Amino acid sequence: MSLPETLDVQAALIYFHAYMYGPYQGRVRLFRQRGLAPRMVMSEDWEVFASILLKATGTASRSGPDLGEHEVKSAVDGGSFEYQYHRNSWKEKLAADRCAGHVFIWHRDELSHVEVWFCGGSDLNEHFEAWEAEAPYSEGGQQRFRKNIGAGWVRENATLLLRIVDGEAAYEWPVGDRFNAG
Repeated sequence: MSLPETLDVQAALIYFHAYMYGPYQGRVRLFRQRGLAPRMVMSEDWEVFASILLKATGTASRSGPDLGEHEVKSAVDGGSFEYQYHRNSWKEKLAADRCAGHVFIWHRDELSHVEVWFCGGSDLNEHFEAWEAEAPYSEGGQQRFRKNIGAGWVRENATLLLRIVDGEAAYEWPVGDRFNAG
């Protein structure tokens, strides 16, 4: 899977402001006033955000990528990205992950800094081969097989598509009109 041909940064930022960044800032204030720590946005919010950014449609299936041709992962900045494989569908999901594009989204400082990275499934083949070689369900037992792609690997091997700072695009790859086509 190669890099996306177009990105809709403007529409993705509209969603980000309306449903993620703005509401979360309000929640942070309320939680802090009460001595509590709010949780970050849900992974499904990042899937919708990536769907808009990549102009891709989601899928309800858990045995394939989140957005048909793209798998979306999110983590606190510098954290690793978790891949989960269920006992009954792990081989199908792993095969689909090999063909999909992978969107890695980091966030920090109450969503004031967000980075979106991308790589093709073939770029992750070394990980997928190692995970498959573990034959995770040959002994029975566990329901889910969990593995991670580390922050260092993503920074060294994936392509930065978008950086958002204080709610605004600070970097778009590559800068140009074709990446803002609505």
